[in-house]
Amino acid sequence: MYRGLIAAVMILLVSLTGAQAQGRFSPELQVGESVVTRYQIDQRTRFLTLLGAPGDVRTLAREQLINEAVQFAAARAAGIELSEEEVAAGTEEFAARANLTAEQFVAALGQNGVEAQTFRDFVSAGVVWRTYVRSEFGEEARSTVSQAQTTRALAQTGTQGGTRVLISEILLPKTNPETALASRARAAELSALKTEAAFSAAAREFSVSTTASRGGEVAWVDLETLPEVIRPVISRLTPGQISRPVELETSIGVFLLRDVELVAAGTPETLLIDYAVYNAISAQDAASVQARIDVCDDLYGIAKGLPESRLIRETQPSTQLPADLRAEVARLDAGESSLIERSGRSALLMLCARRPSQESTVDLEIVGNRLLNARLGSTALNELANLRANTIVIDLTQ
Repeated sequence: MYRGLIAAVMILLVSLTGAQAQGRFSPELQVGESVVTRYQIDQRTRFLTLLGAPGDVRTLAREQLINEAVQFAAARAAGIELSEEEVAAGTEEFAARANLTAEQFVAALGQNGVEAQTFRDFVSAGVVWRTYVRSEFGEEARSTVSQAQTTRALAQTGTQGGTRVLISEILLPKTNPETALASRARAAELSALKTEAAFSAAAREFSVSTTASRGGEVAWVDLETLPEVIRPVISRLTPGQISRPVELETSIGVFLLRDVELVAAGTPETLLIDYAVYNAISAQDAASVQARIDVCDDLYGIAKGLPESRLIRETQPSTQLPADLRAEVARLDAGESSLIERSGRSALLMLCARRPSQESTVDLEIVGNRLLNARLGSTALNELANLRANTIVIDLTQ
């Protein structure tokens, strides 16, 4: 009799345990052909909580896992697979931000109920998305960032010297009014973060920039090359401070100033402008000359035998340019020209060169990479929005 009763109790316990386990791992979201389980959401929620994520952490965990499912699907379709070495490097990099090895970081997570696979999945998502974006759009973006554009990015705003800054960024989506509203609320919370570690963790969790997998870190960049809307915000920060939310064209940004460096060589006053002005006899004459020249030296042949006043070739600091030429020169790259009016007379203005009078210590490669990353960041925003819009997401709990 007792044996039968014990057997019945054991069967009941096994049944209850199986039901609990099934509920724990039950599907909660269908994202395209992928499924997100309750266990994954529970684990990600606990993980984000340990990292100090602000706001409704479970909702953030769900959104993050949906985006990652979309990103992994795109990477698979493109034939992208991560190697063990790439994943290991990503986990080591993330753990290093807490001054730990990956093994130590995983052990600490385990003590707080977070599985190693949860950490691995989190890191893998960032690495695979960055790889996908660079694979699909890197060459296109790189082709639009030429040496001339890099030089112009430096020169247009003043100089190749001055102040360099080391910043981290979090870019939040602004693809439609709903996401913009949610991103503004989240940006306000992120602006209240207190430490670089918290900012780095938040960048990995929320940022849609290609820098997200690096904790939002951007390499050294000349302050004067930053977009006009960002520059004054960064210039008012001291190292360690986090900015207010900044409205950008396709996103909402929050920035952390990590360090500042003064570059000795080069100031706006020492940027030299080599230019030529050909004073024509008519608008038709100026247009005809413009069609026949490729470089400033070509003007010497055209002006040969003419009065000296017909051709002016000067090199001056940018701040000492004649007022009527300054704005026009700012729009030109070296070798470009434009038709202008000076004192009621048609003229041809050509920019021969733009250079600092002192040797610059700013690394053009750094600035070029910043321009490239900015383009890729914008592309990544749009690509994720498009992929998400074309993916069917079903809440299986309803």
